[in-house]
Amino acid sequence: MASTITATASLPPTITGQLSTQPPIAQVIPIFRATFSVLRTFLSQASRVLVALATPLLIFVPLISRLLAPVILVLHIVLDATVYTPYTIISNLAAALCPLYVFCGVACIFGAVLGILGRSLIALSNNILAPELPKAAESLQGLSIRPRKRRRKSSFTEGS
Repeated sequence: MASTITATASLPPTITGQLSTQPPIAQVIPIFRATFSVLRTFLSQASRVLVALATPLLIFVPLISRLLAPVILVLHIVLDATVYTPYTIISNLAAALCPLYVFCGVACIFGAVLGILGRSLIALSNNILAPELPKAAESLQGLSIRPRKRRRKSSFTEGS
């Protein structure tokens, strides 16, 4: 005869109580689910009630729109003259002139880069070929090409 031995481990009740506790977030999740379920039901019913109450007021929409038609027409004309037409003109003009100002912008940028590069290369070549030339202004400081004019003595003297 074969006997089977089954061993069941029994833990003290204090240890099993500690093992079965769940983290606090797991206890809060069912509360959130119930709250959101009630909130969703309330909002769906509230929207139905609001639509049912507002439906009779839709009768007045054509009446109000006909009464406000002159004001709406004047506002439309003013906006058309002050906002829509200038915006259309400026946007069409900008689209038409786009190639021109792109060309000028590229030319200006290329000219600036070429000028800076040329000036830098000339300064570099001058420093390499003739690093310390005497400055002409310092050596010719006292000399002048133009002869000095003599000052005439005035015919009027202080004593006469």
